[in-house]
Amino acid sequence: MVKKISTILISKNHLETIHRYLLFFLLLVISSYGLAQDYSWSGNANDYDFFNESNWIDTSTGLSPANGSINPSQPIHFNLYLSCNVEANEAIVLNDSNTLHISNGILNAISISGGQVNINENSYINLVANIPLSNSVQIYLNSDISWLRLSNVNPNDVYTNYLSTIFVFQDIANYPDNIRLDNYYDNGTVIRIHNFDTTPLKIYTLENLEGTESSLSIDQVYGGSSIPNQMNNKIRSLFLRKGYMLTLAVNEDGTGKSKVFIASEEDLELQSLPNFLVDDISFIRIIPWNWVSKKGTAGDIQGMNNTWFYRWSNHGESDLLREYTPMSWGRGGADNDEDISLYQSKYKSTHVLAFNEPDDCNGQSGQYGNMCVVDTAVAVYKNLMKTGLRLVSPACRQGAVFNWLDSFNQLAIQNDIRIDVIALHWYDWDANPLNSPNANPQNIFNRFAEYLENVYDLYGLPIWITEFNANKHRTEQVNREFMQLALPYLENLSYVERYSWFEPVSGTADYYDSQNNLTLIGDFYKNYESSASIPEAIQIGPDNLDNSVVINNYIYTCEDSDSALSIDQDQGLPNSEIRIFPNPAIDKIN
Repeated sequence: MVKKISTILISKNHLETIHRYLLFFLLLVISSYGLAQDYSWSGNANDYDFFNESNWIDTSTGLSPANGSINPSQPIHFNLYLSCNVEANEAIVLNDSNTLHISNGILNAISISGGQVNINENSYINLVANIPLSNSVQIYLNSDISWLRLSNVNPNDVYTNYLSTIFVFQDIANYPDNIRLDNYYDNGTVIRIHNFDTTPLKIYTLENLEGTESSLSIDQVYGGSSIPNQMNNKIRSLFLRKGYMLTLAVNEDGTGKSKVFIASEEDLELQSLPNFLVDDISFIRIIPWNWVSKKGTAGDIQGMNNTWFYRWSNHGESDLLREYTPMSWGRGGADNDEDISLYQSKYKSTHVLAFNEPDDCNGQSGQYGNMCVVDTAVAVYKNLMKTGLRLVSPACRQGAVFNWLDSFNQLAIQNDIRIDVIALHWYDWDANPLNSPNANPQNIFNRFAEYLENVYDLYGLPIWITEFNANKHRTEQVNREFMQLALPYLENLSYVERYSWFEPVSGTADYYDSQNNLTLIGDFYKNYESSASIPEAIQIGPDNLDNSVVINNYIYTCEDSDSALSIDQDQGLPNSEIRIFPNPAIDKIN
């Protein structure tokens, strides 16, 4: 019978007793497994090469494996215990009966074949091959704070071809019940445990990660007294694990001065918070990050090889291949608690788009509920702060971005209402497109580029282009040649985070023809490879309330000698917490 082992809080005085029990347990394991060989990472060669035997030691003798025993693309006939940041620039092949354990480490590799891989606490495996897992390798995700990243296998192919080889603790991976398949830019997938009890954030009452601390869970909204350990308005520093987004605000409903922190590829450590948040945080929300590329679609359009889309409403869902970004099209999408809860429930969604052309009092969202009145629009937009998501401004008509939206932004600043991204539309209306169907695409592009530069100069914020083309009154050739100029420019323009071509439904700029075949425009858009929307390892602002630079204090460190605990080693362990996994255990514990 298997008994569940409870977490033990232990003082230094009890270590000797525990050492005796561990030694007894290890002797039992050794007797059960005979001559099984275990090798632990030492890093003695200082080159972090997985295939360098000098970086490993036999846990029973303290000696390194013989040269030639850990070779690329050749079976490895012993168990490996890995820590630290390690590189394997060729295929790792495990014997079917052997296991690679990784704890508190990062393994960057080409592929893994055969055997078993245990990805334990605070561990990450990144594989780049087109066929990254083979020969019936079994992957065990044994911690919420871990992932398996396949850079060149999209979520749909992971679901079809690899999910059966992945386990969540001892259970078979079952999407979406116990596993997340998040996008990793154009072609990849981040695979990790889906568990609402995951705690990637630690908060502290003193600077430098000191004082009272609390661990907070994902997808919960912490406001006021619900912040643990009576830490409401008492937070001075924090630590956020990579792969998560954090929103902090001074009012417990998410309004007021606030900030979004994205720990994309690197842990985030803030030893001191921005001054306006020190001892004044009453709202906290952490959500899993989703890594999308710039290219999207305006509308739920299939087959464009994009990783995000929106559909002018908050009624839509993400799928395996794409993140759905909800939009509060008008007043009705942001004026009650049901809408806020709906945004918070969206799988993969990290942003919310605000209103669609509210500057137009005679059409679009501006004609309903006085939304074309700036004061009204700002008051409704304020509710979106309660979502804890990153906020995208209203998307105005082309010229209104310099007047109506400017007034909106100024009023938002006066009332501590955050805007993280500026949304815009562009159709070259100022160039009289009705009378210039064959306009020079280069001239159209030049006006487009100048427009983007002027918008950025005004706001200094990232830009999403949620609708654009060369105009429905222009020919297919003009639109196509404009697209061929625009997409490379947008992909290389650092302040453009996302864009979505919008079909005018006129036959001049559509993705598909009347027989549902790709047009030349559709073929170009589909096959144009897109780059990372937010490529930075850490992204903190700017927003319209604060453009200060926040420094990440996190530095990756790993003591190779601490990867194994000997029977006499008790240095640095006073009042420590010992973690035993798997828990419950069947045959082995770590």
